[in-house]
Amino acid sequence: MKGLIIKDILNLKNYMKQLILVLIFFIAYGIFLKNGTFVGTMITLMLSMQVITTMSYDEYAKWDKYALTMNINRKDIVLSKYVFFIMSIIIGMVVGVISSTTINQILQSDINMNEIIATSIVVPCIFAILFSIVIPVVFKNGVEKGRIVMMIVLFIPAVLVAAIVKISENNNIPMPNGPTLEMIFNFGLIGVILLTIISIFMSYKISLSIYNKKEF
Repeated sequence: MKGLIIKDILNLKNYMKQLILVLIFFIAYGIFLKNGTFVGTMITLMLSMQVITTMSYDEYAKWDKYALTMNINRKDIVLSKYVFFIMSIIIGMVVGVISSTTINQILQSDINMNEIIATSIVVPCIFAILFSIVIPVVFKNGVEKGRIVMMIVLFIPAVLVAAIVKISENNNIPMPNGPTLEMIFNFGLIGVILLTIISIFMSYKISLSIYNKKEF
């Protein structure tokens, strides 16, 4: 399985220059907005998407058909994608914290370290949950259909959040006070982490079931 992960990393080597340019753009845009948290969020999103990119390369090269002729079992192929995915999420968290902290320090933002760390945990967890839905779709229907689902999955939460905010404003629903908000956030953080673990595990099981039945 280690070789499969190295293969995915090497496949991204040619794509790395484009990825770095996009990240530089987001950093510049985050500085322009005076919002380091935005940079951390976009870096996490970009790195989360790389598992789909590796699957795209595999599909184009018909890698799976070739791999199954060698001494590589289907479980290792699926598991390697999820290990790569988790690695990307963790790297996104680390880079997100570093970039957010650095930019906020440079801009002397009033966002404190606790908020940065909390955001750097919640955002990757949300992306991990969303991509846990997308990955089985890619295994079953291919990258093109998977990308359509990915756009829908990423679009719906943004619409829901905007709708909730709008409804709250229109109905003058008051925000919870400080202690209540902190309690809700703490329980919510634990819930999101647990949901992330369950989502990735269930996604892996579904993907493995799909891949075991798939013919190449």
